[in-house]
Amino acid sequence: MSATTAGPATVTATRRGAATWIEWDNGERNLLDLEVTRALVRVLREADEDPEAAVIVLAGSARAFCGGADLAKLKATGTAREFAAEVVGLLGLLPLLRKPVLAAVRGDALASGFSLVLLADAAVAAEDAVLGTVEVAGGGWPMIAQVPVRHLLPAKAATYNLVTGLPFTAARLAELGVLAATATADEVDARTRELAEAAARSGALAATGRRALAELSVNAGYAADLDAALAHFVAMLEPKEGAA
Repeated sequence: MSATTAGPATVTATRRGAATWIEWDNGERNLLDLEVTRALVRVLREADEDPEAAVIVLAGSARAFCGGADLAKLKATGTAREFAAEVVGLLGLLPLLRKPVLAAVRGDALASGFSLVLLADAAVAAEDAVLGTVEVAGGGWPMIAQVPVRHLLPAKAATYNLVTGLPFTAARLAELGVLAATATADEVDARTRELAEAAARSGALAATGRRALAELSVNAGYAADLDAALAHFVAMLEPKEGAA
């Protein structure tokens, strides 16, 4: 097992059979901040280079997969712009990894946490989990998280979630084909291990195959859209003309 301390949180990479499970625990909602996001990028790259592992599993924590950005901390520390750039880097990295990426969603996956689930090649979610962007419900906008949502959800479902901020149930996303399966919270890990065993069968061929898959699907315009979203996010942070 490897562990990276990111402030009060720890990001861990643990080998379970043919898969490297990446977990992090940053509070009740398991939020992302600058340090945790940087650590996730580092651990993902290490897992992708590990010759002993064939699959990567993103698992969040036992309580929550990921609730998105820790906005209060970003504002208090003045790290919002740096964080946004790191999140764009994380969301841009996931399609380019050479190994299959799965998500074990034991709890809610919201905002940029939902983006991580969408960017996994397959995901298993707890039956009582809710998933989606929620920024609009709080008076904001998912400026960066909207990019994976628009690329990877059916168009009308994506628009519904983005403009209302109302997340989906796990059952609804399974109906849409976004989730590979739903399970009780206690069974999520076991169902994900089954998928990991299946995904590991391609072995070294995945290194070229998954890159080709990305070029054929999510990467069509995806990187440029992320760059544009980052620019919009920065503009959103700028004070409006005439504001005090």
